[in-house]
Amino acid sequence: MRKYLHSTVVELHSPKTVKFTKQQLKIDDLDALELAAETIYTAISPGTELAAYRGDPPLRPGKIYPRLVGYCNIAEVIAKGNSVSHYEIGDKILTFQSHRSAFICDEESVITKIPDGSNLELAVTTYLFHLGYNSLLKGGLKPGHNIGVIGLGTLGLATVALGNLFGANVYGFSNLPKNLKLADRFGAHHTYKKDHKDITDILGCETKGIGLDITITTSNTWDDWLLALNLPRYGGTICVLGFPGRNQPPPNFNPLSSQFLYDKQLNIISCGYTPRIDIDPKDIRFTMSRNCEFLLNLILQNKLPADQLISTVSNWNEIEDLYKIMDERNDHFLTGVLKWK
Repeated sequence: MRKYLHSTVVELHSPKTVKFTKQQLKIDDLDALELAAETIYTAISPGTELAAYRGDPPLRPGKIYPRLVGYCNIAEVIAKGNSVSHYEIGDKILTFQSHRSAFICDEESVITKIPDGSNLELAVTTYLFHLGYNSLLKGGLKPGHNIGVIGLGTLGLATVALGNLFGANVYGFSNLPKNLKLADRFGAHHTYKKDHKDITDILGCETKGIGLDITITTSNTWDDWLLALNLPRYGGTICVLGFPGRNQPPPNFNPLSSQFLYDKQLNIISCGYTPRIDIDPKDIRFTMSRNCEFLLNLILQNKLPADQLISTVSNWNEIEDLYKIMDERNDHFLTGVLKWK
């Protein structure tokens, strides 16, 4: 067995400065619960990675650069500690490892094993669907609900596809004409420009007076947040996947005005967190591992349009070129899959 594994790691050292650093990983004496793996594919998470690439204000305090990027990784196990019980050498695994050619991790940090014979290019998009899935779970989605999705980038389109699959009537909102057309392909019942006149009256007619039960906002602008406050019905829910006000000056309206929060009795829910512990389903039913296994199966059964999320499959060393395309706001580009092995 090899003693060392050489890894190339993608790092951001400052805004719009991508570096490839080298690491040497010692793999002949792994800890009992560690495994070593070589990356096959990673997928770009456009919102998170583009914000880091541009140097947008961080979401939490702490050191900004240098920083790792990426968290959608499929790799092949090449070595394991003597107490690793869930994975064997040769297994393909889904993890949150960053864009890198190889790594060592604890067994418990693996999300799930990929079934033999799976299309790995599609499977690597699994977590890109998860945030939308998490928002639908937290919002209490039921078949027949009317849901609105504000922002139809990669995250928004994935949420549209999930809502449609689970029996909701999905309404998409964007100012990009091509993304509105994409939302139709992903299963939206109707799509509208975000500044469409009299949109609440139109939705009232479309939904036979019910309105939107759940509104999911995936964008960061205050204008979109105001739309999110206006869209839900009385007692409706706003699921927040974007970061209202990020990289913007203060708004010219009260973002928690009583005319929305109190008069409409809105529920505002922060989304994104899912327990990552391995625990019996009687204690926590929806965990990261179980959720991703479910979504992965939907992808492999062609019930989710993972292939339509992927704009390109490129070699790993072209990642900066893909960031530049996204930074130019090319509305044709959703996500890129990077090929490592």
